[in-house]
Amino acid sequence: MVPEAPQDEPPLDREVTDPSERLAVRAGWQLVDAYERLSVAGARRVFGREVDAWRRYTDDTLARLTTAEGRASVHETENTQLRFRRVMDFARPGDRVFDVGFGQGFLAAQLVKRCEIASYHGIDIDDRYLAGSKELFADNGLTDASITLEIGDLYDLTRESVASRGADLVICCEVLEHVPDAELALRTLADALPDGSDLIFSVPLIGRLEGVWGHVSVFGVARLKQMLEGAGLYAHHVEPLSNVWALLVASRDPGPSQRVRAATHRPPARVEVPLTRSFDFLDVKAGDYAVRPDDAGVVSMTPSDDVTVTVRATASGGVMFPVPGLEALRLALVLTEVDGLEQIAIIARAGRKQTCRWDWSADEFPTGHLAVKVRPGEADGRFASSEHKNVDRTDQVELVMTVRDGGSAVISVAASALP
Repeated sequence: MVPEAPQDEPPLDREVTDPSERLAVRAGWQLVDAYERLSVAGARRVFGREVDAWRRYTDDTLARLTTAEGRASVHETENTQLRFRRVMDFARPGDRVFDVGFGQGFLAAQLVKRCEIASYHGIDIDDRYLAGSKELFADNGLTDASITLEIGDLYDLTRESVASRGADLVICCEVLEHVPDAELALRTLADALPDGSDLIFSVPLIGRLEGVWGHVSVFGVARLKQMLEGAGLYAHHVEPLSNVWALLVASRDPGPSQRVRAATHRPPARVEVPLTRSFDFLDVKAGDYAVRPDDAGVVSMTPSDDVTVTVRATASGGVMFPVPGLEALRLALVLTEVDGLEQIAIIARAGRKQTCRWDWSADEFPTGHLAVKVRPGEADGRFASSEHKNVDRTDQVELVMTVRDGGSAVISVAASALP
């Protein structure tokens, strides 16, 4: 008898057998999740250079189709062109493609014209696209190509109907978000996959395209994994695409995917730029500290060694030291006398303007050694960060103690800044 897993353990993902492919899929899921937990603008700040590299690859390798005047549409945007390019990257010469949701025929034309596929059969529930698609094929010299289109419903697909077309690649991009039951739709697609065939599908990332009225549901990593499991599918490839979609390659076979292994992709152009202007922390010398000008009567300071000063305050006040910009700051504090201490503030300034501030307030401060690390907009568990602006221009940091009336405080300070 196999023992039941403890109820508090998370369910195991349904994964492929090849270790390298498995790890790549896990990384893909994590990237999709990261995109979706960021806003569109936030993801652009983090991943924008990578997306731009994929768009350059698309511009360099995908020729635009000839279209009748006035027909250029959303299918000609850089996002959609990149989606076409990535689907084409997974197509192989000789493929027989079955496309669920052929739309205006742009992907069909690109696949037939550029990928040397053997045949293309597309279905769509909307008969308004038939005439325009055929016109597009004619404009691009594909009148005699092996392309067939018909009106059909995803939910009516069977393995026999798909296999009758000899399909070894089934595509269903930008469809599942439109249908009333996406789980049933994916199960139908999975059940209709002929043996040895692959499924490529895409859905919008959460937070993207949600203003499109025809999109009736959103997905996300957790739901997509459940949908794949419920459909009996294995993910062989997962990627966020153009900060708009999640693109997946799946099949009913857990073995290694030759399609994924043979897929083309963008050149290995390096897109990363340094996160910081400097890579080395600079210790503040004891001789660089000074009592703030307005605090000379209530704050005194004595060097303890080359990089440490001891600060004594009989009223609120503090010390300051210069920095050549500020990416991060760490402090080694020794709190010796804290009976009168109410708050410690770290204030970064550019000239007279505050660029950031971190505050630590407590009813009772602990004595002893304390290591502090702060970054603009981040807290270290004690110091809370305020809003920050132009922190790279910071030229001075202040350490300020708020002392109650009649009280006093003694703190030793050593500082090290990452410019």
